[in-house]
Amino acid sequence: MPISLNLGTLNGNAKVRFFTMNRKYLFLLSFLEGSAVMACELIGAKMLAPYFGTSLYVWAAALGLTLGGLMTGYFTGGLLSKKYQNQPALLYWIMIAAGFFTALMPYTSEWIMQTTLAWTLQWGAVFSLLIFMFPPLVFMGMVSPVIINLLNTEIKDAGNSAGTVYAISTFGGILTTFLFGFYIIPQIGINYPAVITGVLLSLLPIFSLMRLKIYVAAGALLPLLAGLLGMQWKIDAGGQEAAQTLYHSEGILGQVKVADLPLLAGERTIPARALIVNNTLQTVMSLEDPAYDFWQYTKYIPLFTMGYPEGSKVLLLGMGGGTLVSRIHERGMKLDVVEIDGRMKEVAVNYFGLPPDQEVFIDDARHFLKTAKGKYPVIIYDTFISESAPEHILTMEGLNDARQRLTDDGVLLINFYGYLEGNRGAITRCVYKTLQAAGFYVDLFTTPGSEQERNLLLIGSLEEKNWADLPVGGVLPGDPADYFIPANFVDTTTAKVLTDKAPQLEMYARASADWRKLYNQSYTLFFSKYKKY
Repeated sequence: MPISLNLGTLNGNAKVRFFTMNRKYLFLLSFLEGSAVMACELIGAKMLAPYFGTSLYVWAAALGLTLGGLMTGYFTGGLLSKKYQNQPALLYWIMIAAGFFTALMPYTSEWIMQTTLAWTLQWGAVFSLLIFMFPPLVFMGMVSPVIINLLNTEIKDAGNSAGTVYAISTFGGILTTFLFGFYIIPQIGINYPAVITGVLLSLLPIFSLMRLKIYVAAGALLPLLAGLLGMQWKIDAGGQEAAQTLYHSEGILGQVKVADLPLLAGERTIPARALIVNNTLQTVMSLEDPAYDFWQYTKYIPLFTMGYPEGSKVLLLGMGGGTLVSRIHERGMKLDVVEIDGRMKEVAVNYFGLPPDQEVFIDDARHFLKTAKGKYPVIIYDTFISESAPEHILTMEGLNDARQRLTDDGVLLINFYGYLEGNRGAITRCVYKTLQAAGFYVDLFTTPGSEQERNLLLIGSLEEKNWADLPVGGVLPGDPADYFIPANFVDTTTAKVLTDKAPQLEMYARASADWRKLYNQSYTLFFSKYKKY
C-alpha cells in the first residue's frame, strides 16, 4: 500500500496566487537554507575539534559528510517533489525537520563523541558526524529541489529557476561563512548559534503551515524552545569546572580555554593555570611557582641563544601563553613574536603574565618571513596548533624563506613531534632531509621521555656548530651530548624532500592521528569539562 502524506493541497486559483505572490518568499527560504548549510558545516567541524583535533583526517571527514548529506538530500528532495507536486507544505515540513536536527547538534554531538573517543581518529570523526551533522544536512539538501519544483510552472523556466535558487542559496552560504567565521563563533561559541540557527530555519515554515491551517505545526516550537532553555541549563549546571574556567572562546583556529585546575607534574599534583586548545594542553603555568617549566622544551630552547650577545633579536613564531617569551627575556634577548590567532595576546597578557608592551604581530608565520625586514640570529618555530603542525612553513620553499631572515651565524629551532621511527616518524625524517636540502647543517635534540611523551628539536644552522659544548651546567643534567641524536640514527633513505607542491600531508596526518589518539585516552574527557558554554 503506497504511503501518502497529508501535506495540505491547493486548488487551481490558489496555485496561481501562490506562484505569483510567493516567488520572493521561496527565494527567502532558499537564502535561509543556504545560510544554514554553511552554519551547520562550520559548527560541525568546530564541534569535532576538541575531541578529534583539526588534522587532515578530521577536515576530510567534515567535508565528505557535508557533501554526502547534501547529495542524499538532493536525491530525496527530487523524488519527493515529483510525488508531491505543487504542495508548499512539503517544503515547510522539510525545513522544520532541518531546523530541529540543527538545534539538536549540541546535544547529540557531545554524547556520541565521548562514545567514539577511543576509536581511531578517522572512524571516530566519521561516525560522530553521521550522528549529529549528517541528518540536518540531508533535510537542507531536500530544500532546493522542492523550491525549484514549486517555482517551475512552465518547463521553459526550469533552468532559470534552478540557477536562481542555487545562486541565492550559495549567496546565503557565503555571507554566513564570513559572519560565523569572523564574528559569531569567536564571540558566542558554537552551541547557542547551532540552536538559534535551527530556530530561525524553522520559524517561517511553522507560521506558513499555520496559515495553511495546519495548526499541528505550532507544536514544533516546543522542542526548539526547549533547546534554547536547555543550553542555559547546561551552562548553569557546569559546576566547579565552569567556575574554574577563566576564559572560553571558539574560533576558526580552534577552541581556546584558560582554566585553573590540578595537573600531574612528575610524581606530584600542582595547582596550575592551563591554556587548553581543542582540549589539549598548550601552555601550563604553576600557580605556586611561575618560573616552573611544565614542558621540558621551554626550558631547553633558550639554551641555544647562549652563543649570542645579550640584546640580540630573536624571532618567535607561535606564542601560545607566552612561556617561551618569558624564558627568552630572562636571557636578556629582544624578541619579535608572531602569532596567527589574535586571541592569544589577550590571553597571554591577562592570564599568563605577558608584558602588555610586548609587540605581537598577528600574522601567518610564512607571510611574516616573506615580508619582514632585517635578519635574526635565532628563529624559533613553536607553531603547533593542538596536534597539527603548519606544514607550509616546513617545505623547501618555506625553509628558504626562513633562511633569508637568518644571519650567517644564525640558528633555526623547530619544535616538533617526538616520533622518529616507523610510519609515524616518517614526517620527522622528511623535515630533517628537507632542512639538509635547503642548505642547513642539521642537529636533532631530544627532551627526555618516550617518543609520544618527548619533543624533538630540529636545529638548522648555516655554519657547522658543536652544540654539545654549550655552557649549560645545571640546566641539562648529565652530559649535553647525550641529548643529541647522532646523524647515523636518522635514516633518511626513503624520506622525501617536502615542497609546496608535495608537502606530504598524509605523513603529517599519521603522526597527528597517533598523537591525538594517545592523548584522547588520557586527557581529552578531563579537559572537556572545563567550559563556559
